[in-house]
Amino acid sequence: EKHKILAPRYDHEVSYIGGGCPPIETKSGWVIIYHGVHDTVRGYVYSACAALLDLANPQIEIARLPYPLFYPEKDWELNGEVNNVCFPSGSVVDNGILYIYYGAADERIAVASVGLQDLVDELLLHTV
Repeated sequence: EKHKILAPRYDHEVSYIGGGCPPIETKSGWVIIYHGVHDTVRGYVYSACAALLDLANPQIEIARLPYPLFYPEKDWELNGEVNNVCFPSGSVVDNGILYIYYGAADERIAVASVGLQDLVDELLLHTV
């Protein structure tokens, strides 16, 4: 228990959560992109999620998006070896843009992007 950092909180991660991209250091804290899973009548739905951890003590959660950062919407994310999957696993920051690489339906690798500061600002609207 003393090493647990995050536990499921919102509908899109109600079934369970797990690792994703390495943490990204920002002035406001560590941004982590992880996966959340919701068990639905259509099966499990894997979404990309985001949280902000304290810079000095990353065991402290500062904020978390109450909705998925992104989720399966495209046909190639909805249908594949494992349906309904957006599974973040890597990221790069370039010129302030966060590129998130993710597995799509366990058949493809895709990339989504967001302004890193825009994401931090949005996270700070949802402090815990």
